Amino acid sequence: MKFLTTTLMAVLALAPVLRAQTTTFTYQGVLNNGTNAATAAYDFRFQIYNAGNSVVAGPLTNAPVGVTNGLFTVALDFNTNVFDGSLRSLEIGVRTNGDTNAYIVLAPRQTLTSVPYAIQALTAANLAGTLPDASLSTNVALLSSNVVFFASVTATNFIGSGFGLSNLPAAGLVGVLPDARLSTNVAMLNATNAKFSSNVTAVLFTGSGHGLTNVPGAFFWVVVSGTNVQSQPNVGYICTNDVSPVIIALPASPSVGDTFRVAGVGGAGWIIAQTNGQTILAGNLSGSIGASWTARDSVRAWSAIASSADGTKLAATVSSGLIFTSTNSGVTWSNQPLSGSRNWSSIASSADGTRLVATVGGQATALTGNIWTSVDSGATWTMRDSVRQWVSVASSSDGARLVASAFGTGGSGSPGIYHSVNGGTNWVLPASGAGSFTFAVASSADGIKLAATVNTANIVTSTNSGTNWFAQDIARNWTALTSSADGTRLVAAVNSSPLFLSTDSGVTWLVANVSASLPWTSLASSADGSRLVAVANSGQVFVSIDSGATWAQRTGLPALAWSGVACSADGSKIVLVANTGQIYTSSQGSTTAGPAGYLSGERLTAIELEYVGNGIFIPLSHEGTVRAY
Repeated sequence: MKFLTTTLMAVLALAPVLRAQTTTFTYQGVLNNGTNAATAAYDFRFQIYNAGNSVVAGPLTNAPVGVTNGLFTVALDFNTNVFDGSLRSLEIGVRTNGDTNAYIVLAPRQTLTSVPYAIQALTAANLAGTLPDASLSTNVALLSSNVVFFASVTATNFIGSGFGLSNLPAAGLVGVLPDARLSTNVAMLNATNAKFSSNVTAVLFTGSGHGLTNVPGAFFWVVVSGTNVQSQPNVGYICTNDVSPVIIALPASPSVGDTFRVAGVGGAGWIIAQTNGQTILAGNLSGSIGASWTARDSVRAWSAIASSADGTKLAATVSSGLIFTSTNSGVTWSNQPLSGSRNWSSIASSADGTRLVATVGGQATALTGNIWTSVDSGATWTMRDSVRQWVSVASSSDGARLVASAFGTGGSGSPGIYHSVNGGTNWVLPASGAGSFTFAVASSADGIKLAATVNTANIVTSTNSGTNWFAQDIARNWTALTSSADGTRLVAAVNSSPLFLSTDSGVTWLVANVSASLPWTSLASSADGSRLVAVANSGQVFVSIDSGATWAQRTGLPALAWSGVACSADGSKIVLVANTGQIYTSSQGSTTAGPAGYLSGERLTAIELEYVGNGIFIPLSHEGTVRAY
């Protein structure tokens, strides 16, 4: 019998549901008997060969196998260790069922394709049931674990919250991210105080701009109802607190030109607080002059006081004692031994405080002496003129033109009003003018316009440095006198009577609106005549900030026998002396330096400050009484 297989075909057939892997595969073939398709029962023998023609499995005998029209199917199982991935071929032997002759080997051997190799790795599609997590590789991503992929993960679409994902491109995000998930470095539209630590640039800002600072040419107002606020440049603060004053703290490092405004609307007013190294000039805050006082030096028989224009250099005389000077607005004092111990009655200063003139004498006949001058702020002194009852002296701003009054007939020569045009070297008594009992004198800054009071007589004035004198007003018991820098505004005192004012260099006089009729002893005026100070022997001190239209008594001082008063050109610094008392200063030219200094204002007061560098702020304008401390 001759067999020839024309078509051989191996098919791996698995059960529909597999619980475990199997090594059996199905082989299908076509067997021909000669040229005709075989139909009978046959015995088959199968062996597996490797590439070296060695048997690696078998033989397997299947008998009988039914063949119909040449087709047959057999199940073969050679175990899993046969198919290790190497090349394998199948040899088939066949004989008629029941025949004892040898098997006829069909040629050629049939090379096995990948179908049996499915025994090595079954696909997931052929598995049924659930594979436990523990049976999976550690390289498998589990839903219940924190998964870290070591290579890129790409997906067309992610669905879910995305919580915990990082490095996600913004273009791939969908939905709204809650505010709470954003960094604290993100500026929120509804934030009350969003502060950018660096520059913010925009092509266009729209809106009111309220709250913006450091905007050139812009100024903004903020309503403050609390008790304190840190001020910002170019911002105004409207203080509305009725219980506690609103404290406006100046910035520690302002820029030159920064301005700050404060207005008090609430009943408690406001306070502008300084920080280290800061001061506020208060010379034009007229309402604050004489508000606070400081006792200086020791109790002495002080008789007179003089001040430089800036209030820094002061000189004071002691009756039957020495002359004392200060170069720091009265904080410390030094006696001048070369002045000698004398009955000093009056003293005057040039604007720069270097040239001084002092008189010795008094109303009593026994009190006589000379005029003395100094050109070195009181360090050395030169005796001038003759022994007389000198009671008063005044100086021009340069110290060259002087005027002095000799009272009564004590001493040599004649009493009256003497003047000098060479710093006191020579003195002249005019041919016409007031005679004896001249009490007080005053001079304009240029020394051209002069005025003098005559006891129980008229006031006399001169418009040519004392060459000629003219009687003004009526006979009164005149005591003190002071003049503005231009000589047009004068204030004169009458003993135990009201004060008198003149705005035309003494031609006409009006009674000042001051209720007290006191034993006035001394007067002082600012350069413009707007700020005035009057002191009385009975212990009262009165201040006017409106050229004498109204007067207010200053408290906080002891009731001493005030003998002299002087002030700076702007009227901000005042110094008082008393017979048997200390020297008292009210230095409102500026606030106290540093955190201890401040400005205060009550309800319906306002102020505007500008920073000018070196820790100094200057008031540009103000409304109401603003006090400096």
